[in-house]
Amino acid sequence: MPGRADDVLVVCPLAVESVSVWWGLRGGDVVRAGMRGRRRSAVLAALRQRPEVPVVVAGVACALTPAARPGDFVVPDVVRSSRGTWRCSSASLLAAALHGIGRIVHRGDLVESDRVVWRVRDPAPADGSVALDLESGLLTELVGDGRPVVVLRAVVDTPERPLASPATVSGGATALAALTAAGPALRAWAAAVTRRTWMNDSFVKEVRHR
Repeated sequence: MPGRADDVLVVCPLAVESVSVWWGLRGGDVVRAGMRGRRRSAVLAALRQRPEVPVVVAGVACALTPAARPGDFVVPDVVRSSRGTWRCSSASLLAAALHGIGRIVHRGDLVESDRVVWRVRDPAPADGSVALDLESGLLTELVGDGRPVVVLRAVVDTPERPLASPATVSGGATALAALTAAGPALRAWAAAVTRRTWMNDSFVKEVRHR
């Protein structure tokens, strides 16, 4: 049974992403982190105010796999950056919830880039990464207190539809609409991980350095 909107804390980099998620949740706690986590103080304040509430890092991303289309979702099992690697052990629960509302989900590693990538030069890289963004590693690392946390990214650009193309406008609109549509799945994920951690009588660290 889906949980309430206030049973999950969502962290989004950009204002348009935050508004899209907020509409999908029909309210709830959505915090804008800023591009590259420039408003990290706001994120840390929200985490202190909502201890033990499950966290979703949500936004848009660039797909690295030719199989992805704008509006598809990426739910990574692993987030990698130059600072470290984090494993999202409840990613399968969110993927299942998204499948349940008819969404296409791509699994695999997500890479945090140190710059905007206007055109993907190496589709389907051999390291297993399926998408990249600018801040998922940073924001996941900020949570770092043992509560359940997962990453959800809606695809804007793909190897066939690079960011530096007119198609980005329609791709961006499609991705933001997908974030809104994900609201019920985010609530379902939060309810599932809350039940699981309550049954274990303790919070299991969901994202950790390897």
